[in-house]
Amino acid sequence: MVFGFSTYFLTKDTLGPTLDAIAASGFKAIELSYEPPHLFDYNERLAEKIDRLRDEGVEFSMHGPFLETNLGSYLDDILRLSRDRTAACLKLCAQLGADPIVVHPGYSFFRKLKEFDAALKGRFLAALKGIAKEAKDLSVRVALENVFMSYFYFQHLDEFNDIVKAAPGIGVTLDIGHAYISKRMAKDPDPERSILDDVRRMGIEHLFHVHLHNNDGTRDDHDFVQGSIDMARILRGLSELGYTGKVVIETLDAERMGFEPVIEKLNQIKP
Repeated sequence: MVFGFSTYFLTKDTLGPTLDAIAASGFKAIELSYEPPHLFDYNERLAEKIDRLRDEGVEFSMHGPFLETNLGSYLDDILRLSRDRTAACLKLCAQLGADPIVVHPGYSFFRKLKEFDAALKGRFLAALKGIAKEAKDLSVRVALENVFMSYFYFQHLDEFNDIVKAAPGIGVTLDIGHAYISKRMAKDPDPERSILDDVRRMGIEHLFHVHLHNNDGTRDDHDFVQGSIDMARILRGLSELGYTGKVVIETLDAERMGFEPVIEKLNQIKP
């Protein structure tokens, strides 16, 4: 496994110094964000910095756009904008050598309107299929993230097999914090085991990426040092299943406390 940190949770500085700070802290992977404030920092000079860091052994992924976008929208303008922003992000991934691109599922607030909801899910799957094709042409992998809220079209890993039939070639970003909340909401007596069982049934070959953060099972706090998730158990289980990819930490703790407590916690839990 290659452990890294997300720039989305470090917003006090511009992207260049943020990349330097993450690399100086010893992380060997960095997840870039296609959202403000760092969205405005991508330029040729930054691309050169990313190339230098890659030469030093740092790997990159990219979190695609998710604020004010919806790949399942019933509004044509929003759906078109969402596809266009994702396509632009894909091109940037190819230019910067960032892989995979993390994509949030589409969502709907009309889940109780069964026929309408089915049509909106179809729009999401069609959009995702198009994104998967564009990504293949650019040699970038698409990793769909599980999001625990009930209005999203990918909440649980056991939904993935049907989704990948509609959008061949995509994989999954396992968000451990989100998965844990889903299990706790379902009153699962052993959330960590259940998450690993889901990965096993899905197939480790479909697991392209991992997001790691902590919570108490009730809110998406994006803590890391504190929380009730047995992160060590899940990481050990993923390693035993054969996962060797990136594990990107998404936490507010680094800005609150600095990198040292985060790294100390990571050293306690990593396999």
